[in-house]
Order: sequence, then C-alpha cells, then structure tokens
Amino acid sequence: MCIRDRSICIPTYEFKGEGVKYLSELFDTLQLQTFQDFNIVVSDHSVDYEIHDFCKEKSELFEIIYVRNEHGRGNLGPNTNVALEYGTGRILKVVYQDDLFVNKEALQKLKDVYDAGCKWAFNSFCHTKDGVTFFREVVPRWCDKMLEGRNLLGNPSGISLLNSCKMYMSEDLNLLVDTDFYHRMRMKHGLPCIIEDVLTATREHENRTSSSRIVYDYQINHPEGGWIVNKAELDLIHSTYREFFEGGERYPDEKN
Repeated sequence: MCIRDRSICIPTYEFKGEGVKYLSELFDTLQLQTFQDFNIVVSDHSVDYEIHDFCKEKSELFEIIYVRNEHGRGNLGPNTNVALEYGTGRILKVVYQDDLFVNKEALQKLKDVYDAGCKWAFNSFCHTKDGVTFFREVVPRWCDKMLEGRNLLGNPSGISLLNSCKMYMSEDLNLLVDTDFYHRMRMKHGLPCIIEDVLTATREHENRTSSSRIVYDYQINHPEGGWIVNKAELDLIHSTYREFFEGGERYPDEKN
C-alpha cells in the first residue's frame, strides 16, 4: 500500500437502512475529484455487513481501509476517532457518510492550503436535502461561545487537519463533542484556516445521529440569538474547562 497525500475519514453506520445509499453518493463525488492521491478510511458502527460488502465492491475503484468498529457503537465521537486513527495520509479530511463534496476541485484546494503551511482548516459548505439541489451557503467563523455550543464553524464534515496535528474527540460528549474538539484543536494549534470556497454539502434529514438521542433541555441566551443544549453536557464542559471559563486560561493566539 503506497502512502497517500490525504485520507478521507468517514465514520459510518447503517442509517436506518440508508447507509449504503448515502455512502454511495459520497463515493460518487469522490470519483469526480481532480486530485486523486487519497485513500478512504471507513470506520463502521453498523450491526449488519452491508457497508462492509459495499466497500469490498468499491475496492476496485478506491483504496479503502475498512475497520469494523464495535467500540462506542452509537456515539459519533468514538467512530470518528477510529477513522482518524487509521488515516495514513499527510492530510486527514473528515466527512460524514451522508454529506457530499460539491466542488470537484475540493481536494486540490485542500492541498493548496496545507502546502502553504496550514495546520487545520474549515471549508465553507452548503446544505442539501436530496443530494441534488443545494442551498444556504455558510462561511465558517469562530464564536466566543464555541465551548458552550454556539457552533458557527459547522459539523466535522468541514474539518481537515495535518496528520501530525491529529487529536481525538471526547467519548464523554455527544451534542457538544464537535465544539469541544474544535476548542482543543485551537488550544494546541491556533485558529483554523478558513477556506471560503464551498467544498462540501451537509445533508438535512431526520436520520442524523444528533437529532434522535440527545435531550435539549437548557436555553442559553446571547446577543446574536439563543440556542438550546443538553444541561448535563454543559455542566461537564464547565467543570472540565473551569480555568478557561474563569479567565485564567486563554487561547495561545490571544496571548500576544
């Protein structure tokens, strides 16, 4: 197996019978990429073998590292972590199985950013419901309430990072797992580079993991608008990062 420039890291599960359909649509957008020096890592939380069989079938088109992952089944953090762990590329690009690349130059644009010295990045994204029509483009930006769930960067399908800067998601969080991860990445590596080109699409539907198991039971008010989080997770965040919330700890890029 040759060393690829990047690994596309995809956490998967059966998605109520739609898992292979979504993954197939994602693979279709990878096949269109002008930059093809990549492999694919699939960390599979499925209880069946449909995604396994699909990956075996597609191995003639792509270099696929398939990992059957029973650890933390049902929790996106552990599944994403395994996909990152097995990534061998210089650059790791996370993308959820139901999301898509919408720019055939996406992987080339990522290469250009990292060749210029970036450590981790977020790309702009849009939304889709059917994988065909796209709407509401978003340019990611940092928010001072990130740790408390005010996520203006987007879901992890927008993130990429150098393998040498790799970190892992918390296995104790669900709703706030992404914003906690972004906070720790900034503490270690500074602010992410922002790619203003729209490279990916986030799919909106009822089957997303985050929509079914989490209890939203606490309202946070903010001048830019309020949001609802899970109180138990928020309490854990406040406890874990007490010094940060009390002003005794700052991001390294804010200290100068």
